[in-house]
Amino acid sequence: MFLGIFANIAYNLIDTFFVAKLGTQELAAMSFSFPIVMIVLNIIMGIGTALSSLVSRLIGQKRIEEAGETSSQGLHFTVIISLILTLLGLLTMTPLFHLLGVDDSIMGHVQNYMFIWYSGMLLMNLTIVGGAIFRAKGNVLYPSLILCGGAILNAILDPILIFGWGPIPSMGIQGAALTTVLGNALSFLFLFSKLLREREISVSKMFRSIKFSIHKEISTIAFPTALANSIVPFSTAVTNWMLVSYGNAAVAANSIATRIETVPFIAIFALSAVLAPFIGQNWGAKNIERIREGIKKSFLFSYLLGVFCSIALILQRHSVGALFDPNPQVMQITSLYFTFIPLTYGILGTVFLTNHAMNAVGKPFVGNLLSASRLVLLYLPLAYFFNIHYGVEGIFFARVAANTIVGILSTLLIVRTFFRKIPQFEMET
Repeated sequence: MFLGIFANIAYNLIDTFFVAKLGTQELAAMSFSFPIVMIVLNIIMGIGTALSSLVSRLIGQKRIEEAGETSSQGLHFTVIISLILTLLGLLTMTPLFHLLGVDDSIMGHVQNYMFIWYSGMLLMNLTIVGGAIFRAKGNVLYPSLILCGGAILNAILDPILIFGWGPIPSMGIQGAALTTVLGNALSFLFLFSKLLREREISVSKMFRSIKFSIHKEISTIAFPTALANSIVPFSTAVTNWMLVSYGNAAVAANSIATRIETVPFIAIFALSAVLAPFIGQNWGAKNIERIREGIKKSFLFSYLLGVFCSIALILQRHSVGALFDPNPQVMQITSLYFTFIPLTYGILGTVFLTNHAMNAVGKPFVGNLLSASRLVLLYLPLAYFFNIHYGVEGIFFARVAANTIVGILSTLLIVRTFFRKIPQFEMET
């Protein structure tokens, strides 16, 4: 799972590295597109999380045929949502990015990038949800290797299509979008060929028989999860809106910093992704002690990893930004970002683990409410207030405060749900 998530993050890191070579304007344009891309990704990952939760519990209850039917209906649901998002994105592209603060100097770059990205969205979404079907069964190796193959293709094609090579013309920021689409297309072909060969899904049943009852079950978990996760890119968009008053270099610096910090969280994202089907299967099998042991070890790992990564990033805070952009202002703001925020990585990791644990047992509301509150009720109001009085430093300190408070509340929720309160299946017994 670590490999698969690293491959997903590598798409963004590699694109950011090569687009930064085009100039600060192109990098800023890509930074403005990032929140919209992440909102779409979070909606689809919400569907994947819901599907993994439902299928893993059915497998734990030995209802294998129903698990296959749910997988097929989940993919059908993904196609419908993806087509709606593609059409909506293409129709609202220009006014939406004007609303986000994009000026005319970089609007053309944003449009060039997003038109291609929207056009290839369906393949990416089906790959994400297809991978969730494998994870629900406990098979994470194959989809992870497939995603790595797509990321490698992206890394090979990025410099060729962005800067041109031989008869291939330079495409600039459009080349970065096109390589992402081609990498996702490769992943889609290999992933679905295996699903069909192993008869995990049925294309004929998927489109011949629509079961809205299953769609409703998926939606019950998917959309609260997607809404909570989508607040993250929304907060990024608002943060960019606050930072743009300090210049495009400040927006670019924040984009670089947020992408770099995803690397330490690869292990937490991987652990969260496998913790959900692990808890789901054991919940279906009514094995509460194994769930508790898994949660304890997961939280301990998050804190230890947070300590290690915060030390490494704080010590290297002056040099990490220069890897992407040598602009002095970019380097200064990136260094400032990594002075404070890495201190909260360990406790922030427990927030992600809590969300997945609650989703796994079909109780998404409270966990996602906490996750959303971290940004909407705490970070954004504090960032706005501190920005007025303390500038850029205030924006970053607000994130430290929000991460710490919600991390503590998430831990209390986990203790109440899995350690102190009697699980529903034990009361039924």
